[in-house]
Amino acid sequence: MKYVYGPVPSRRLGRSLGVDPIPSKTCNFQCIYCQLGKTTNFTNERRDFYGKEEIYKEMEESIKQNKEKFDYITFVGSGEPTLYRSLGKLILKAKEFSNKPICVITNGALLYSPEVRKELASADVVLPSFDAGDEKLFIKINRPHPSIEYEKIIQGYIDFGKEFNGKFWIEIMLMKGINDSKEELEKIKNKLDLIKPDRIDINVPIRPPTESWVQIPDKSVIAILNDVFGEYNNINFPEQGIFSVFSSDFEMELKILLERHPMRQEQIFETFSSKKFNEQDLLLQLNTLASQNKIKKVIYNNQTFWKLIN
Repeated sequence: MKYVYGPVPSRRLGRSLGVDPIPSKTCNFQCIYCQLGKTTNFTNERRDFYGKEEIYKEMEESIKQNKEKFDYITFVGSGEPTLYRSLGKLILKAKEFSNKPICVITNGALLYSPEVRKELASADVVLPSFDAGDEKLFIKINRPHPSIEYEKIIQGYIDFGKEFNGKFWIEIMLMKGINDSKEELEKIKNKLDLIKPDRIDINVPIRPPTESWVQIPDKSVIAILNDVFGEYNNINFPEQGIFSVFSSDFEMELKILLERHPMRQEQIFETFSSKKFNEQDLLLQLNTLASQNKIKKVIYNNQTFWKLIN
């Protein structure tokens, strides 16, 4: 399938059936921690990159095929999902096909748009990121499209928080020496006091980031988090469980998964090990694909990851 994948394990959502309506690396941010690598289509223009009917068909087929095997339907792109102009229609169609809750994971940049906020109103959970308490750090971390203004984003978050009737969870990506000091976290907290999310999720870059100098914070940051935020949801751990695949075509299925994010080698073994493939066979196939310059091995945080070469 081109637009729907999984179900996959999620640290917040149990098992998630993913819907991806965005071409790879199409985004209005160029975040230093992005697990997909550098943005190649840097745009803030909303459009229907693929036909709605094609996506509807895959959603219906996958939902029927998986039935009760997932907990959420999650719109999360290989880029920024709110750039898909008919996102609201996709959400409504997903609700026709399933009674499972709908989540949208977004960078939040377009929440200043009344049109985008209206489309997201049909979701059950909206999960935007928020990494910087001032414009200077926002530009350093998220490297936004020139048409995006920090203060407009803040106001968009505030307006969305007032209007949205679902669950509004904000994720903060913490990075060593960048936004993990008490001063920077207090700036973020001051903005979140205005935004009033239902929950704050603390994350760290557990997968290889775009910029090699991005690092996971020291454990000493926990005391600062407790002091500044009090209550927060800690999700800085690897997801557990296997990724669902639809066929025995290893290369095709691996590519579908790696288009969304790099995978730990142990996750690949867990997902594809079967009577047909043992770990030795899988490692041989991984090394063969690497020799063909289709994927590459990355050692990050003392773990082995595999990622797609674009």
